Amino acid sequence: MSTQPIQPLAARPARPAKAVAKTADFKGALARAQVPFSIPAPQQAARTMPESRVATRTADSVFRGRIAAQESAGAGWAARNASSGALGRYQMLPVALRDIGWQDAAGGWTERAAAMSVRSEADFLANPAAQEAAMGLFLQRAERQLAANGALGAAGQTVTATDGQPLAITQAGLVAAAHRRGAGAVAR
Repeated sequence: MSTQPIQPLAARPARPAKAVAKTADFKGALARAQVPFSIPAPQQAARTMPESRVATRTADSVFRGRIAAQESAGAGWAARNASSGALGRYQMLPVALRDIGWQDAAGGWTERAAAMSVRSEADFLANPAAQEAAMGLFLQRAERQLAANGALGAAGQTVTATDGQPLAITQAGLVAAAHRRGAGAVAR
Protein backbone atom coordinates (compact mmCIF):
# COMPACT_ATOMS: atom_id res chain seq x y z
CA MET A 1 0.00 0.00 0.00
CA SER A 2 1.39 3.41 -0.97
CA THR A 3 2.09 5.99 1.69
CA GLN A 4 1.65 8.85 -0.77
CA PRO A 5 -1.59 10.86 -0.31
CA ILE A 6 -4.16 10.36 -3.03
CA GLN A 7 -4.75 13.47 -5.11
CA PRO A 8 -7.89 12.71 -7.15
CA LEU A 9 -9.10 16.28 -7.49
CA ALA A 10 -5.89 17.60 -9.02
CA ALA A 11 -6.10 14.96 -11.75
CA ARG A 12 -9.61 15.94 -12.84
CA PRO A 13 -9.88 17.88 -16.08
CA ALA A 14 -10.82 21.53 -15.68
CA ARG A 15 -14.50 22.29 -16.12
CA PRO A 16 -15.51 24.82 -18.74
CA ALA A 17 -16.70 28.16 -17.40
CA LYS A 18 -20.43 28.37 -16.78
CA ALA A 19 -22.55 31.29 -17.90
CA VAL A 20 -24.74 30.97 -14.80
CA ALA A 21 -23.12 31.70 -11.45
CA LYS A 22 -22.60 28.13 -10.23
CA THR A 23 -26.34 27.46 -9.89
CA ALA A 24 -25.86 23.92 -11.13
CA ASP A 25 -23.23 23.34 -8.43
CA PHE A 26 -25.66 24.60 -5.78
CA LYS A 27 -28.44 22.44 -7.19
CA GLY A 28 -26.22 19.36 -7.06
CA ALA A 29 -25.05 20.12 -3.51
CA LEU A 30 -28.63 20.73 -2.40
CA ALA A 31 -29.94 17.56 -4.02
CA ARG A 32 -27.19 15.38 -2.56
CA ALA A 33 -27.69 16.59 0.99
CA GLN A 34 -31.38 16.01 1.57
CA VAL A 35 -31.05 14.82 5.17
CA PRO A 36 -31.67 17.10 8.15
CA PHE A 37 -28.57 18.97 9.23
CA SER A 38 -27.66 18.72 12.86
CA ILE A 39 -24.72 19.75 14.97
CA PRO A 40 -22.88 16.56 15.91
CA ALA A 41 -23.71 15.02 19.27
CA PRO A 42 -20.86 14.71 21.76
CA GLN A 43 -18.70 11.63 21.28
CA GLN A 44 -20.41 8.88 23.29
CA ALA A 45 -21.11 5.25 22.73
CA ALA A 46 -24.36 4.94 20.74
CA ARG A 47 -25.76 2.41 23.20
CA THR A 48 -25.75 5.00 26.01
CA MET A 49 -27.48 7.72 23.99
CA PRO A 50 -31.21 8.31 23.86
CA GLU A 51 -32.73 7.03 20.62
CA SER A 52 -33.23 10.57 19.28
CA ARG A 53 -29.51 11.33 19.65
CA VAL A 54 -28.58 8.11 17.86
CA ALA A 55 -30.84 9.20 14.98
CA THR A 56 -29.21 12.65 14.98
CA ARG A 57 -25.71 11.15 14.84
CA THR A 58 -26.78 8.82 12.03
CA ALA A 59 -28.25 11.71 10.03
CA ASP A 60 -25.10 13.76 10.65
CA SER A 61 -22.93 10.84 9.54
CA VAL A 62 -24.94 10.45 6.32
CA PHE A 63 -24.79 14.20 5.70
CA ARG A 64 -21.02 14.32 6.21
CA GLY A 65 -20.58 11.19 4.10
CA ARG A 66 -22.36 12.87 1.21
CA ILE A 67 -20.17 15.94 1.50
CA ALA A 68 -17.04 13.77 1.64
CA ALA A 69 -18.14 11.80 -1.43
CA GLN A 70 -18.43 15.02 -3.40
CA GLU A 71 -15.34 16.72 -2.03
CA SER A 72 -12.69 14.00 -1.94
CA ALA A 73 -14.34 11.54 -4.35
CA GLY A 74 -13.94 8.80 -1.78
CA ALA A 75 -10.17 9.30 -1.57
CA GLY A 76 -10.40 9.54 2.19
CA TRP A 77 -8.63 11.23 5.02
CA ALA A 78 -5.28 11.71 3.24
CA ALA A 79 -6.74 13.41 0.13
CA ARG A 80 -4.91 16.56 -0.89
CA ASN A 81 -5.65 18.87 -3.80
CA ALA A 82 -2.30 20.30 -4.87
CA SER A 83 -3.86 23.09 -6.95
CA SER A 84 -6.22 24.50 -4.29
CA GLY A 85 -4.50 23.37 -1.10
CA ALA A 86 -7.70 21.62 0.04
CA LEU A 87 -7.03 18.93 2.63
CA GLY A 88 -8.58 15.73 3.87
CA ARG A 89 -11.86 13.92 3.57
CA TYR A 90 -13.85 17.19 3.39
CA GLN A 91 -11.30 19.10 1.30
CA MET A 92 -10.95 21.91 3.82
CA LEU A 93 -9.42 24.96 2.16
CA PRO A 94 -6.82 27.05 3.99
CA VAL A 95 -9.37 29.89 4.22
CA ALA A 96 -11.81 27.54 6.00
CA LEU A 97 -9.09 26.46 8.42
CA ARG A 98 -8.33 30.15 9.10
CA ASP A 99 -12.05 30.87 9.57
CA ILE A 100 -12.30 28.27 12.35
CA GLY A 101 -9.05 29.40 13.96
CA TRP A 102 -6.92 26.39 13.06
CA GLN A 103 -4.50 28.30 10.83
CA ASP A 104 -3.17 31.83 11.10
CA ALA A 105 -2.95 34.33 8.24
CA ALA A 106 0.49 33.00 7.27
CA GLY A 107 -0.81 29.41 7.04
CA GLY A 108 0.76 28.27 10.31
CA TRP A 109 -1.18 25.90 12.55
CA THR A 110 -2.53 27.52 15.72
CA GLU A 111 -2.84 26.35 19.32
CA ARG A 112 -6.48 25.51 18.61
CA ALA A 113 -5.31 22.96 16.03
CA ALA A 114 -2.52 21.79 18.34
CA ALA A 115 -5.19 20.96 20.94
CA MET A 116 -6.30 18.29 18.44
CA SER A 117 -2.66 17.17 17.88
CA VAL A 118 -2.37 19.04 14.58
CA ARG A 119 0.82 21.01 14.05
CA SER A 120 1.31 20.37 10.34
CA GLU A 121 -0.50 19.42 7.16
CA ALA A 122 0.73 15.84 7.60
CA ASP A 123 -0.72 15.76 11.13
CA PHE A 124 -4.09 16.98 9.82
CA LEU A 125 -4.17 14.42 6.99
CA ALA A 126 -3.29 11.58 9.37
CA ASN A 127 -5.87 12.53 12.01
CA PRO A 128 -9.52 11.64 11.21
CA ALA A 129 -10.73 12.92 14.59
CA ALA A 130 -9.17 16.32 13.91
CA GLN A 131 -10.74 16.45 10.46
CA GLU A 132 -14.14 15.63 11.94
CA ALA A 133 -13.69 18.32 14.61
CA ALA A 134 -12.63 20.90 12.01
CA MET A 135 -15.59 20.03 9.80
CA GLY A 136 -17.96 20.28 12.75
CA LEU A 137 -16.67 23.76 13.59
CA PHE A 138 -16.88 24.82 9.95
CA LEU A 139 -20.46 23.56 9.53
CA GLN A 140 -21.55 25.32 12.73
CA ARG A 141 -19.94 28.54 11.47
CA ALA A 142 -21.62 28.18 8.07
CA GLU A 143 -25.00 27.61 9.69
CA ARG A 144 -24.56 30.72 11.87
CA GLN A 145 -23.58 32.77 8.81
CA LEU A 146 -26.58 31.49 6.83
CA ALA A 147 -28.88 32.39 9.72
CA ALA A 148 -27.32 35.87 9.98
CA ASN A 149 -27.59 36.63 6.26
CA GLY A 150 -31.17 35.32 6.06
CA ALA A 151 -30.45 32.41 3.72
CA LEU A 152 -31.80 29.80 6.16
CA GLY A 153 -35.21 31.43 5.74
CA ALA A 154 -35.37 29.80 2.30
CA ALA A 155 -35.43 26.29 3.80
CA GLY A 156 -38.74 24.61 3.06
CA GLN A 157 -39.31 26.52 -0.16
CA THR A 158 -39.31 25.08 -3.65
CA VAL A 159 -37.79 27.16 -6.41
CA THR A 160 -37.33 26.69 -10.12
CA ALA A 161 -33.72 25.94 -10.98
CA THR A 162 -31.99 27.23 -14.10
CA ASP A 163 -32.76 23.94 -15.83
CA GLY A 164 -36.49 24.55 -15.25
CA GLN A 165 -36.85 21.74 -12.70
CA PRO A 166 -38.22 22.26 -9.19
CA LEU A 167 -35.61 22.38 -6.45
CA ALA A 168 -36.57 21.83 -2.81
CA ILE A 169 -34.45 23.97 -0.49
CA THR A 170 -33.46 22.29 2.78
CA GLN A 171 -31.33 23.45 5.68
CA ALA A 172 -28.92 20.59 4.93
CA GLY A 173 -28.67 21.62 1.31
CA LEU A 174 -27.99 25.23 2.22
CA VAL A 175 -25.23 24.23 4.64
CA ALA A 176 -23.73 21.82 2.08
CA ALA A 177 -23.75 24.57 -0.55
CA ALA A 178 -22.12 26.95 1.95
CA HIS A 179 -19.34 24.37 2.47
CA ARG A 180 -18.79 24.32 -1.28
CA ARG A 181 -19.15 28.03 -2.17
CA GLY A 182 -19.48 30.04 1.05
CA ALA A 183 -22.45 31.43 2.95
CA GLY A 184 -22.38 34.74 1.08
CA ALA A 185 -22.66 33.04 -2.30
CA VAL A 186 -25.54 30.89 -1.02
CA ALA A 187 -27.39 34.00 0.15
CA ARG A 188 -26.90 35.65 -3.25
